[in-house]
Amino acid sequence: MKRVLMIFWDGVGYGKKDAAVNPFFRASLPTFAGLCGGNIPSLRHQRIHTKRARVAPVDATCGMQGLPQSGTGQAAMFTGVNAPKIVGQHFGPYPHSSLHAAIREKNLFTQLSRRGKKTYFANAYPQRYLDYLAAHKARTPVIALSSISAQQPLHDHAELAAGKAISADITATRWNEFGHPDVDPVSAVEAGRRFYDLSCAVDFILFEYFLTDFSGHSKNMNSAIEVLERMDGFLAGILERFDEEHDTLLFISDHGNIEDLSVKSHTRNPTPLIVVGKAKEFFTRRIRKLYHVTPAIVSFLT
Repeated sequence: MKRVLMIFWDGVGYGKKDAAVNPFFRASLPTFAGLCGGNIPSLRHQRIHTKRARVAPVDATCGMQGLPQSGTGQAAMFTGVNAPKIVGQHFGPYPHSSLHAAIREKNLFTQLSRRGKKTYFANAYPQRYLDYLAAHKARTPVIALSSISAQQPLHDHAELAAGKAISADITATRWNEFGHPDVDPVSAVEAGRRFYDLSCAVDFILFEYFLTDFSGHSKNMNSAIEVLERMDGFLAGILERFDEEHDTLLFISDHGNIEDLSVKSHTRNPTPLIVVGKAKEFFTRRIRKLYHVTPAIVSFLT
């Protein structure tokens, strides 16, 4: 059985090998660095081939001028259409109204479900955020809209407490503040193990990590380091149980940001596609632009 585990980490591009502005060169990332043969991806080191992983650049601009944005970037990634070209510009953070039909009908979850594949969006949301989305449907982000359109309701605090979902911050440290004392914090490693266990029942599973983009906008080095180190622990938990003969793990982003804390805006830097598992060459050959992601996954799984 072939299975794809996908981690979408928002706002991660190739940056300079400069620890003064790039937290990838300040953080302790033993798992990530190990996959990359000890070489953290950078603008001068974009392609990495190791026994376990491949790293290759992906064009986040989709051929358009200006700074890439989440609304169009994520729409391109999760539908297979050149969303910035359709809109005529980069647009975000929410999807442009002209993209809603494509997101509802062509999103990755729906395309796979139509082909008989089981999919799962692992993120859980506090009730107050679910209430916000219900009242402001035009502000539903691309991935959440894709999941809902595929008849997969978003997970809530009860499913997170039951181990059926992953907190957006990985460790679930603030759910008591959100009014959900039933949710216990977990280590990043344990969250990674849980994500892998959830993947075993499906063909495709996705986790969205927005804190990388949030930290990039804040220009706070300490925050950025902590966010990256938390992801490294999550990755370690996944790889403890990872089956390289049957599983493929994809890391990808929609635009750059956190790799250059000298600015609080997005960047036009390419984003690194990191692939672990037997199909690493399949995906790094096929994914060159954001709108190649969905067709590549659909082709591989079907």
